[in-house]
Amino acid sequence: MGHIPPFDPGAERWGVNRLMMLRYAGDFDAWDRWFDLHDAAHIQRERSDAWAWYQRQDCRRPIYSWSIDPLVPGHRAYPCAAVREFFGGHQDFDGSISWMIALAIMEGFTDIDLFWFTLNSDNHAAQIPNAQYWIGQAEGRGIRVSVHGEDSALKHSGRLYGLPSAA
Repeated sequence: MGHIPPFDPGAERWGVNRLMMLRYAGDFDAWDRWFDLHDAAHIQRERSDAWAWYQRQDCRRPIYSWSIDPLVPGHRAYPCAAVREFFGGHQDFDGSISWMIALAIMEGFTDIDLFWFTLNSDNHAAQIPNAQYWIGQAEGRGIRVSVHGEDSALKHSGRLYGLPSAA
């Protein structure tokens, strides 16, 4: 999965969907916010292991979704209206990563490190241009964005169109 640089102990760690199951077999506590931007029925149907993990959490940290289930401690509604208003009513958010980057911009973060967002499956390929748009929005505001993982479709290509590759 590639080299993981040391985590900054002062940085917030945000997780998404069933990352804690795929990377850590459910044994992961080093997070500050979690995002599963689907309705509860979808999560229960498609990622029952993640749903069970959400239910085992305490309410110290938020778990953002579209709808709130009282059986999930710390379950919070993602601030969709506030984010959209901050970006002038913008309506182009295709995937959790886009919503997460937009929230980080709105909240004034100065650095964003993206880990394990490969987006290489057919299910997620359509999210790539939108995620790249939001990365550009962050970088355009002076936010440093680093994409980690050699297999991430979000990494810059390094190509300079029309110029020799050694330029």
